[in-house]
Amino acid sequence: MKGPSVRGREGMPGFKWWHGLILGLLLAYVPGSLLVGGVLLLPLVVLHFVDPDADRQRMMIVLFYLGAVMVHPLRAAWLAHGDWQTCVQQITQPMTLILDWMAVGVAWLVAEVSAIGARLWYADYSRRERRAIEKRINALREEWLETEKGSKA
Repeated sequence: MKGPSVRGREGMPGFKWWHGLILGLLLAYVPGSLLVGGVLLLPLVVLHFVDPDADRQRMMIVLFYLGAVMVHPLRAAWLAHGDWQTCVQQITQPMTLILDWMAVGVAWLVAEVSAIGARLWYADYSRRERRAIEKRINALREEWLETEKGSKA
């Protein structure tokens, strides 16, 4: 029988105790930069709730696109030493927020199109393979019928 502490952790399979320690240290040391990173990662959280069946590969594609958008705001926050005014300014810029949300949309679109493309390519490959096998079966069938006619005569 599982104890109550083990039962409570089953809902978060990827969360470890040291994740909380690192998050607490970051919150204490660079709260402004953590605020910028947290706000810019919100579209990822929304995507996770909208598409809960998204696999790890799709999430990595989204993280790649979000990381590209997050470089400039996080660099500006870092250069300002996590100054609250700079960090709030970075997360309230409309262009940054538009790019952030569009990055998630483009990443999702790229992931979907590549998955559909892979399925179409595999279906075409399977169709060609099936035709080759059917041709081989017909050739063997004709050869068999010819040998049967030859042995009867």
